[in-house]
Amino acid sequence: MSGCAVAAMSALAEHHQNGERLSSQQIAESRNLSQPLVAKVLTVLSQADFVVGTRGPGGGYRLARPPSQITVHDVVELFEGHRDPSACPFGPGWCGVGDPCPLHDTLFGMADAAASKLQKKTFAIFATHSKPQ
Repeated sequence: MSGCAVAAMSALAEHHQNGERLSSQQIAESRNLSQPLVAKVLTVLSQADFVVGTRGPGGGYRLARPPSQITVHDVVELFEGHRDPSACPFGPGWCGVGDPCPLHDTLFGMADAAASKLQKKTFAIFATHSKPQ
């Protein structure tokens, strides 16, 4: 679901400057996603104060704050949560009990590198970029 959340937030960031609100249907269509999934994701994003939704005619969703103040990492973290350091691809009871599994250092290094890069990227990168027609 984090991919859908990033897609929805990127669509809203594209329209943030002009103050336009987008419906879940508009977001879904612009990103080739399922509308029910987008609606669920927007509910979670709204509860976390990343987006603001308004009902009725002229309603829709918009970012709760400028795209430059929301990192991609913040949104991914909301849906994926912090990874349990004791998690292991070989299942529970391997890493953290004895020697780490052969993939432990590689997987944690990749996860840390990805998180570090996503913390530096804000949704402002989408504000001046739009999907090709």
